[in-house]
Amino acid sequence: MGAVATATALGFSGTAWAGGVLPSGTAVSSTVAQGYDYTTSYDYWSVAAVQPSSGANYGLTLLNAGGGSVGGSNVGANRTNFVAVDSNSGTEPFGTWYPQVVQHTAGSYWVEAQYGAKVTNIPAPTHHGTTGAGDPDIAFSVLNGNQVATISDIYLTAGESFWASTPTAAQSLYLLEATPGQSSTYAQGRSTAAATQSTKVVDNCTLYTAKQTGWHALVLVGDAPLTGNSQAGIAIGVHQYDPSQPTYCPMADFPGPTP
Repeated sequence: MGAVATATALGFSGTAWAGGVLPSGTAVSSTVAQGYDYTTSYDYWSVAAVQPSSGANYGLTLLNAGGGSVGGSNVGANRTNFVAVDSNSGTEPFGTWYPQVVQHTAGSYWVEAQYGAKVTNIPAPTHHGTTGAGDPDIAFSVLNGNQVATISDIYLTAGESFWASTPTAAQSLYLLEATPGQSSTYAQGRSTAAATQSTKVVDNCTLYTAKQTGWHALVLVGDAPLTGNSQAGIAIGVHQYDPSQPTYCPMADFPGPTP
């Protein structure tokens, strides 16, 4: 893992790429379906995402430097589309990626790239249950009201599980994992991520389980127009799973305390 990646100039010319460089972690608004770009230079997953305004529908296609599609997402009106790329060792090489916003229903949208700079570490539990949202045994995936999507890397071994704090978490928090030697898994859109992640609802929480050992991605989206308020948004707690208590979630009463 390393420092944040750096954006560079466009590798294509023409109106399709008029959007220019997407700064990491800053949403850009537009009404024009066009192309953008960002560049990775360190070992993280990265993500590009688009959120339409109310009633609009904008999809997303991600192209590589040669102009070939590596992934796409189109999940319908009002919803966030994203494509994430794994640039950890042995997956996609560092380089410039070209998110193309595709209009299906006119309106405005926000588009954002996050180059990858965060790691989620789930604390080792220090006590049974949790005392509430401020419990030190809980880590968080957070999406501010001025962001389209957030992404962080998380290292998991095959078969390792963790809890998320709501029974509907899998509709907005996605666990992405690349399969070594299968390049088709190195870039994933939202529908692919939803179909391939392993989740189940237990005890008012969502249990996520890794299929591979390595650096995975946690992508969080909100399916809502941006508010411009960095203090608004959503937060989902994550907590270690105890295989000796497979039906007990220590965040079952989140954000309140769980005995």
